[in-house]
Amino acid sequence: MKSAPLIVSAAILTIAMATRLSMAAESAAGTAPTFNKDVAAILFNNCVICHRPNQVAPMTLMSYKEVRPWARAIKEKVIKGEMPPWRADGRFGKFRNDRRLAPEQIKTIVDWVDGGAPEGDTALTAELPVFHDGWSHPSGRPPDYILEMAEPFNVPALGELPNFTIYQELPPELKQKEHFLEAIQILPGVMPAVHHASFGIVPLAPGQKVGRGEAWPGGPIVAGALLDAKTGESVGFQGDANEVAAGEGEPTDAGVTVRRRTEVGTRFCCYVPGGNFQQFRDGAGKRIPTEGYIAWGMHYTPIGKPLVDKTRVGFWFQKEMTHEIVEISTGNLTHIVLGKQLVDSEFTPVRTAGVGNTGFPALPVIPPNAKNWAITGIRVFQDDVTLYVLWPHMHTRGKEMTYLLTYPDGREEVLLSVPNYDFNWQIFYELKEPLKIPAGSTIKTIGSYDNSPANKWNPAPQKEVYWT
Repeated sequence: MKSAPLIVSAAILTIAMATRLSMAAESAAGTAPTFNKDVAAILFNNCVICHRPNQVAPMTLMSYKEVRPWARAIKEKVIKGEMPPWRADGRFGKFRNDRRLAPEQIKTIVDWVDGGAPEGDTALTAELPVFHDGWSHPSGRPPDYILEMAEPFNVPALGELPNFTIYQELPPELKQKEHFLEAIQILPGVMPAVHHASFGIVPLAPGQKVGRGEAWPGGPIVAGALLDAKTGESVGFQGDANEVAAGEGEPTDAGVTVRRRTEVGTRFCCYVPGGNFQQFRDGAGKRIPTEGYIAWGMHYTPIGKPLVDKTRVGFWFQKEMTHEIVEISTGNLTHIVLGKQLVDSEFTPVRTAGVGNTGFPALPVIPPNAKNWAITGIRVFQDDVTLYVLWPHMHTRGKEMTYLLTYPDGREEVLLSVPNYDFNWQIFYELKEPLKIPAGSTIKTIGSYDNSPANKWNPAPQKEVYWT
């Protein structure tokens, strides 16, 4: 194995605005591009990854019949740069998964729409990508191994559900042999009702077991609850165990042992709007532990009718390993809120009770109607690392986020800037070339939130916002 690479994700998000393009239609009557000859290839290669059945996009775009009613809307979106979604400021960083269309592709779509959006007389030349049962590996092949929740979860029609965790035994296939992941994807069973989800493998604290009990205090009975090994009663844990992993740490009021976020995380992948698939580079892989418990970190949002979810995760195994991914972590180990650093004897205080996830840093709430609430997370690297991916993650109040790398000699480099964060499109930004970061460097994750009525995605500007 070579040096330990790192994937950094940050617990803060932003919203994106794209520069408006002005494009004039230049095609004369009878010479417009056609769907079959010119446009289908653009849509199939750039759009149907999301615009297909049971995916996050609101309509499918897999045939001329499906595309034609949306032709003018497609033109408007590509001119504005809103589709395909890409929220990064083009001045900073180069990314291998850059989704932006080339100017000539945008012009082809504009000319096609302005020419009447014809299907064309020639046969369709573009081929649709191959997708197996909703999976998104670029090769088109299905996962090497699929895991699903041990039993379905009933999502009620109404109400508010907290973050919670369902535990599950590791299957024998994963206990008997060590595997490394080349790619991983979470696939919710009912995507509209899944606000977000995570998958991890975690240890249990001494004195705990998994069995039938409350999913959270006062919640429904599930097979994979966290119980007291002696009494068989629920320990009262509420939250995402992949973020607040059972292990070394401080006991909470609920009797749960939590691990501080300074340690190596156990989360492998998550589902969020616009992002649920992660692929590592050739030769790089994430080790799957052969012991511990599967942890499904779930957050459902009722949508007005009862639903039944059975989320799955797909594994693609790395065949030839040269590098091990040893950490998929957050970039916010020290916090500065509104210019004030939050510290105590060891780290930002860990919340032990109250709303949100037990065990998370006790960050101040975002006040009602706050328009530009600023926070900076600082990560110091004690060892040489290799950075592959940056993932801005915030909720609907997220406004903007920038990652700033400072080298030991004082040089600074903006790795990624997302000036207008969009909760609906939470994109993994994969560096075009892995970045070697020397020990002694820091990454500052600089973000802000808009909890005011001016934020169109804000459901309740009159309420304070806590951290989960």
